[in-house]
Amino acid sequence: MDPEDLKKLGIKEKTNILVSTDYGSVVVKALKSLRTPHVGIIFIPFGSWANVVVDPETHGIGMLSLKGIPAEVEPAPDKPVSSLEELLREQFGKE
Repeated sequence: MDPEDLKKLGIKEKTNILVSTDYGSVVVKALKSLRTPHVGIIFIPFGSWANVVVDPETHGIGMLSLKGIPAEVEPAPDKPVSSLEELLREQFGKE
């Protein structure tokens, strides 16, 4: 996250945050971006955690739309970062 966004939201670096979009929500750890400025834009590396908050529809091209997705970010210090096992269980609905 951009340092200004962390400050504006009152989030300290390495605090857990809840990222929510129209497609889902995920708890991740907030890190200060070294590549600034990009106020209002967050980055989640491609993988299981990012997959939760992006549109699963690939529009026939087989690749997810990964940019320009409106999201809400809020501090979630009392919520644990989602484990890979939890994410997969939620995605595929298996026990």
